[in-house]
Amino acid sequence: MAESDLAGGAETPRAVPGFPDFGHVSLQGLPNTRDLGGMPAADGKRIARRRLVRSGALHHATDTDLRQLESMHDVERVVDFRTDMERQKEPDPKGKMAGVVFHDFPVLEEGAVGITHEGDVAQDVRALRRFNGKPFEMIRQLYPECLLGERGMGAYRDFLQVLLGATSGATLWHCTEGKDRAGLGSILVEYALGVPEEAIRADYLATNLFVRTWAEKMLDALARHHVLEGADADVDALFYAQREYYDTAFDAVRKEFGSMGNYLRDGLGFGPDAVAELRARYLE
Repeated sequence: MAESDLAGGAETPRAVPGFPDFGHVSLQGLPNTRDLGGMPAADGKRIARRRLVRSGALHHATDTDLRQLESMHDVERVVDFRTDMERQKEPDPKGKMAGVVFHDFPVLEEGAVGITHEGDVAQDVRALRRFNGKPFEMIRQLYPECLLGERGMGAYRDFLQVLLGATSGATLWHCTEGKDRAGLGSILVEYALGVPEEAIRADYLATNLFVRTWAEKMLDALARHHVLEGADADVDALFYAQREYYDTAFDAVRKEFGSMGNYLRDGLGFGPDAVAELRARYLE
């Protein structure tokens, strides 16, 4: 249940006890960066701090942001869920993060409208027009594709293996905005670590606390292109986490595999032994 709603209908979550401000990391160019450390997990434990970090695309980061991620948050690995086209257009600053290992695990095929934001504002405007009045429906349909499509399952399988093999430091994962593909990756990690579903849902919706400025900038850009009329719903669908997206993802997994646990085991090859090892590595 939401505490309140932002302008435009973006739902905000109830606070999670012991997880202040949803682990928000204050950075100049990366407003939706969060450390999962402190989230309640299995056996009364909590996720360890400075081990699991979710974010938006790093090309927005300032030099100060990058130094903070490496020095204060001990980031040693970065997983990028974006498409090849996105990475080519706005690559991660690998040259400024010496010693950090980068993994490219694209979740979707090129040109997935509404979730990748691959183009400039003019291209985004054309994409929004193609929604034909059903922006939420189009993005909602992409969530099952992320989790059940061949490319998405391969990406999340590889992602979990990276986490399993990490013996020190933090792993940061991101897509473009840190909402959809990175959000689903966070859901899988949190589920495997035994985080209560209410807290998992709250962490997913917490994106809405931190991306409002981005959404408002998009509306300003649309106004400059004289296509603002009727675009509010498109921007809401594009930038904000929606409960219906989350529910659609879980429903699709349950229909296909029976449960999220079965999906991890049978779909991603991440069975009880791997779950136990992940918990031993990331819980305290």
